[in-house]
Amino acid sequence: MSQVLVGVFDSFGEAEQAIVRLEQGGIARSDMELHASNLSADTAGSTERPVVAGSAVTNDGDGEGVVAKIEHFFGRLFGSENHPEDVGHYKEAVRRGGALLTVTVVDEAHVALVRSTLHEAGAVDIDERVAHWKSTGYAGYDATNPLYTPEQVAADRQAFSVVRESLDVGKREVETGGVRVYSRATETPVSETVNLREEHATIERHPVDRVATAADLKGGSIEVRETAEHAVVAKTAHVIEEVVVGREASERTETINETLRGTEVEVERVEGEKGAVKGAAPGTTTVASPRTATSDGVESVDPLKPL
Repeated sequence: MSQVLVGVFDSFGEAEQAIVRLEQGGIARSDMELHASNLSADTAGSTERPVVAGSAVTNDGDGEGVVAKIEHFFGRLFGSENHPEDVGHYKEAVRRGGALLTVTVVDEAHVALVRSTLHEAGAVDIDERVAHWKSTGYAGYDATNPLYTPEQVAADRQAFSVVRESLDVGKREVETGGVRVYSRATETPVSETVNLREEHATIERHPVDRVATAADLKGGSIEVRETAEHAVVAKTAHVIEEVVVGREASERTETINETLRGTEVEVERVEGEKGAVKGAAPGTTTVASPRTATSDGVESVDPLKPL
């Protein structure tokens, strides 16, 4: 059983890139059909038939041609009557400057590849896109509505960024000071008291009156030495303290208080004049979600959800 996956793109160029990626993934070019008008956002005003990877692709010059071919394609899948509502949404996407890429997958093993490739190439979520259109007055595809002009296509693609600041708190090491240790010689005057002893010779004379003896008549001599103590100074160095220089780590918790800025986008419904062409308002964010169409003999698969 073959399966048909349908991807809607905002521009012809995105659809072209999807084709290139699919071919690189092994999907045959003959299994793909691309429908878009020359009013696609990136091919406005083009009169040449685009070529992708050497093969011509369908780029219908007017709205009637591309819509007719889309109807013919889905007619082959579902028959000429009772088309699903999604078919009208696909035609509406092309009317608004989009491109429609259909891929017939013969090998079921390639379904996941096709889904992811369409997603990565920028296929929009048709359900979200239709919900946005309905918020601006879309009530279903109307074949009487003209194609979007290039100006309308550009306005429909206008985007408003929703900004949110995030707080990233990191750490950096800074020098907060330190210590420097010096070692230098010092001199300190000191005073000490010491007792010194001295010995002096003494002579004493005493008057006497006696008869001299022979010993008294002998000559002789005697010597008495005088002594004195002097202070002797000696110095010895002693280590009385050691100063050890190092570092130790400590931790503290600091609370950072900041104000984060951002923007919000509000969508307001603006009523238009009666008879005016209803257009899509900007401001939607799209994600890939190609849908699957089926016919007799074509197996159905669930719509591709955002990956």
